[in-house]
Amino acid sequence: MNIRKFISIFSISLFSLSCSALQESASVRQDIDIKSEVELFLSTKDPKMETQVLKRLQSAKVSHEDVKSILRSRSKKSAGPVGLQTDLQVKHNGKNYPYALFLPEPSGSDKKIPLLVVLHGLGGSGANTIPAWVERSGKSFAVLCPTYPMGAWWTRSAEEMVLSLIDQVRGKYNIDSDRIFLSGLSNGAIGAYMIGMFYPDRFAGLIPIAGSITPRYMHFLVNLRNTPIYMIQGAHDPIFPIQLSRRIQKILSDMKYPVVYREHGEKGKAHGGHFLPESEVPAMMEWMRKQKRRLNPDTVRMTREGNHLGAIHWARLVQGENLALLELPGPEDPNPAKKDGKIATLFATRKGNNVFEVMGQHVLEYDLYFNTETIDFDKPVTVTTQKIQLQDNKLVPGEKKTSYKKKVEKDLAVLMYGYKNFRDPNRLYDARVSILLESTLVHHSSPEWQRAIAVYPFYPIRGMKTNEEDITGARRLMLNITSASKELSRLNELVPSHGSGA
Repeated sequence: MNIRKFISIFSISLFSLSCSALQESASVRQDIDIKSEVELFLSTKDPKMETQVLKRLQSAKVSHEDVKSILRSRSKKSAGPVGLQTDLQVKHNGKNYPYALFLPEPSGSDKKIPLLVVLHGLGGSGANTIPAWVERSGKSFAVLCPTYPMGAWWTRSAEEMVLSLIDQVRGKYNIDSDRIFLSGLSNGAIGAYMIGMFYPDRFAGLIPIAGSITPRYMHFLVNLRNTPIYMIQGAHDPIFPIQLSRRIQKILSDMKYPVVYREHGEKGKAHGGHFLPESEVPAMMEWMRKQKRRLNPDTVRMTREGNHLGAIHWARLVQGENLALLELPGPEDPNPAKKDGKIATLFATRKGNNVFEVMGQHVLEYDLYFNTETIDFDKPVTVTTQKIQLQDNKLVPGEKKTSYKKKVEKDLAVLMYGYKNFRDPNRLYDARVSILLESTLVHHSSPEWQRAIAVYPFYPIRGMKTNEEDITGARRLMLNITSASKELSRLNELVPSHGSGA
């Protein structure tokens, strides 16, 4: 081989190696760029910056799986300071609220910790509530006990504070998002019901103790289709009549929902039967250890009023017909915006093979969210809708109509804004379709619309007036469909409210 040919071959080989190195370097830089772009999107509060990031990711044809991998990797957190902290504070709406937190000894570097959130009763606090629950949990759960004035957990302010605090703790420590439990005693039980019913897909289970809700709010029990509940109530409770808890248990049982009802006959020295007997704790904790949040269930059921129109799992009621605003007063908001109106009901079922059936009452618009676990994006998706109306005190089903029938396109805006809203690595959706019942299908896929959904999840509808028959209509619909119509007359009997006005 002459020297010139050798030099030529060597030069070609060197050039090939250089190109290969450059390609590998570019690939690494792209991965780093994707991650930095995702972090920029999640950290910014500027809508224009969000839109710019989305455009750059879409122009680069970044795959959803790459983004999901980055989002899931963000969930790896430290175990945090082990032990009990009783003097912590969280800021909400310009005010500081105390809370107490216990973190157990880590059992493994990557093992996530279940979280138990406990709401105190009237006159209580997070600091004086948490010690007993740390012991009851066997120090195997993280325990979070917020404090709110008078234990008015049914107010919007308290609700938002609790959810925000849970998200902060979950984002900071190595918490298992699929094993978060919400409990409470007395007023705290009301909060467990109310927050749990409006946001059921955030919890692996609800444990209301020595407390209840009045019949006006029992129609929101429909939302607990996929969220187990463990009720503990004293037969001799002088504050919350046992009839209320028995009625809740009857409703949930008739709907074949996952419910455990424990009624004890003990009488405490200070509050009669209004307490948690320690003898009930072992079975309760054993139940909790077996529970895990159900993701992407085949059926989603919901009843909604105008203040709570957020998604439950993969379905969301966007607009309803003359919806009520059922806000309750509290010490920090004695005169909330409250209006009578209708309650909307939405049932969505995944039938398999990319087929979804939806029916509802007082529904004007709804959304369905999709990911690779629920549909095949290479095939068309069919969505049918059936409206149900109450006429002459009878349920009359309308015609089943095809609302959507074509392929669903993945949308990075849905994925990114969805994560930014919930910060939940196990709740990632690739696409969304919006169905208007009085019109044709519309796609709200613009970044501006996705941001509106993420930032304003309640989407209140105002200007509502109707009668009590409309308010109970969704309950009648639900019970009829689940073959429990025999309970209608009993459900419509009002039981006097006791204790805390919920």
